[in-house]
Amino acid sequence: MKLFARILSIAAFPLLAACSNNSNDTPAAKAKTSLGTAMAGDTKVELLTDDKLETGMTPIYIKVTGPDGKAVTDANVTFVPLMSMTSGTRHGAPVIGKPSIDTDNLYHAAVVFQMASSDMGKWSATVGINDTDTATTDAANDDASFADLNVSDSGRAQVLSYTDPATSTIIRYVTSLNFTDSPKVGLNPIVFTLHKMQDMMTFLPVDDATLVLDPQMPSMGHGSSGSVNPTPTSLGRYEGKLSFSMVGTWDTTVTVSQAGVTLGTPKFTTTF
Repeated sequence: MKLFARILSIAAFPLLAACSNNSNDTPAAKAKTSLGTAMAGDTKVELLTDDKLETGMTPIYIKVTGPDGKAVTDANVTFVPLMSMTSGTRHGAPVIGKPSIDTDNLYHAAVVFQMASSDMGKWSATVGINDTDTATTDAANDDASFADLNVSDSGRAQVLSYTDPATSTIIRYVTSLNFTDSPKVGLNPIVFTLHKMQDMMTFLPVDDATLVLDPQMPSMGHGSSGSVNPTPTSLGRYEGKLSFSMVGTWDTTVTVSQAGVTLGTPKFTTTF
């Protein structure tokens, strides 16, 4: 399971110990996994992640290189994931935050993949590059395409459906439960994400929900007290703490409510 430690910047930077006696040396950042390169016009685009793409909140990084071989750091970058089903249905996934540049000259964002790649459907993505440094009105605006992205199932994402009793309209939400560190006995900081599916390609962040955590260990027939229910931060993200009283397999039910109405109770399994 990939971990998320710095939420507003979408992804963490795990550090390796520096092999040097010089105390001024800084640890090197862990190498990222390249998912491939593609061209957007004459601009080279590389798509990366920390380890691998998984269901749940997964970081993505975009490296943009101009025809002169230098990093492009002032572009308007977009990221659009697409699942193409063998049935002919296509849908997107929530993207948290507009890709923004960081000190490593990579554009960062995160995607909440709600389903894994399989024989029933394949993920792809389009990275749009708009060169904001171009003075003309028809500025370079090209797309780089990435096909056959492999997304594995982490168990961190669930889709819940709520039926409006007044209109019988079915409203779907994409949720995910993500740990900011490896699960352990005690309190575990978590990030819960919640997005309303307006249509197959549009996912609206929900920032006014109430969440209640209920961790249970089915094999032992008991729960664990002391969890801190997640509260909203921004962009459909909620931060809280999940309590585990012992090592093993836990099923955590999250009761999701809005304006006093329960929207659903997705369940997430964690084993450590």
